Order: sequence, then structure tokens, then C-alpha cells
Amino acid sequence: MMREGATKYLDNETGFELPKMELKFEFGKDLEAQRVKWTLAAMDWYRENGYAKNLRLPENITEESSSEEIEMQIAKEYDVKAYEEMVVKTNDSFKDIGQEFFCALKKVFGEKVSENYIVRLTGYGTGGSYKTPNTITINIRRTDGPIKTVVHEIIHLQIEDKIKSYGVEHWEKERIVDMILNSKEFAFLDYNSWQRGYGDTEKYIDDLFRQKFFTDHDGFFAQIKEAREKSKTTKSSHS
Repeated sequence: MMREGATKYLDNETGFELPKMELKFEFGKDLEAQRVKWTLAAMDWYRENGYAKNLRLPENITEESSSEEIEMQIAKEYDVKAYEEMVVKTNDSFKDIGQEFFCALKKVFGEKVSENYIVRLTGYGTGGSYKTPNTITINIRRTDGPIKTVVHEIIHLQIEDKIKSYGVEHWEKERIVDMILNSKEFAFLDYNSWQRGYGDTEKYIDDLFRQKFFTDHDGFFAQIKEAREKSKTTKSSHS
């Protein structure tokens, strides 16, 4: 791909301008009720992976709350203006990077890049999540702005088939996503964001990523299990 002027990105093969990525937004009290119930059902997983303390739930809602209690409390807290404002904020920010992001995704991942994503807005649960094939959820209460969450979840969607095929574990997956977004290929995003910890997976993911990811996706993902086991063996021998 080549860049023409300040805003157009052309396909090297066809010469046509690459499409702009489109975000379609969804939000509402019914979706919020689904989000809260799904979050509560997954609480054991959130506890095991260190997310539980950062989850946001409706006031006085717990795992013992009924569906009626959840829905009533959401109705009390729901402020449609906050969601509408987030739509404007996200669209305004994304239009500045959307086409360049699409160009970078095409360069890194080839033809398998969607032009359209459904963005569900929520005030509950984690900061963001994703669902194949093209749905992402972002929390409107995040303080670092919506775009970092949008691109983070889109990268998750891009690699999800490899994650499942090669049995990549959760914190390995999170490290890979952040390595991608902090790479020179995506430098225009100024992502510069890392999570507080990755369960020590960075000790074996980072070198393997730098060696293989951008030249051989399958080779990279195929070697993660071996690198993980080697890291565990090394750790055990030093304990």
C-alpha cells in the first residue's frame, strides 16, 4: 500500500483507494442487562485472572441478584446522553486513524481484514471485550479514551483463529496484542499502553514475537506452547 497526500491510502495491486473502516454503534438498557448478567456468570474466571477488583457493576448488584433486580438498577442508573456522547467521541477520534489502521492491518494480516465492526457501548464489566466475527464492546467509563480499547479489541479479533488453533493462553494472548500495537507497524497510533502484568509470559513471548511474528504468523503461534513449557522447566529448576 502507498499513501497519497494526507488522507488517501491506495492498494498497491489495484491502485484504488482502500476503504475506510466503519463502526456501527449499539447500546441500550437491554444490552446492559445482558452485559451485567454475562459478567456475573463469569466471576470465577475474572477472579482467577485478576480482573474482579476492577469490574464495575450496578450499585448493590451481586452474584445473588435476580434478573429483575439487575434490570431495575440498570434502569435507575442508565443515562442515554453518556452513551450518545461516547458515540460522537469515538467516531471523531476513529475517523482520524481508521483508514491508516485498515492499511496497517492489511499489511500485517493480508486479506482477512473486516471493514465493518459493531461497537457495543457499556458502563459495566471490564474495559473492553470482543466476540467473533466483528463485535467489540467498550466501557464508556474508561479514563484513557475509547480508541485504545477499539484497536485493542480489533487486534484480538484478527488473531482469534490462531489463538484457538494453537491453544494460546489468556495472558499470552494479551501480551501478543499489546506487542502488535506497540510495534513500529502501528506506531502512528501512539498506543504506548501495557497492562500491569502478563503472568510472566513476556519472558518467552517477547523474543519469539520479535523473531517470528511479522514474517511467519503460523510459525510464531506454533512455537508458543514449546516456549511456555521451556519457561516452566527453567523456572522450576531455579526454585
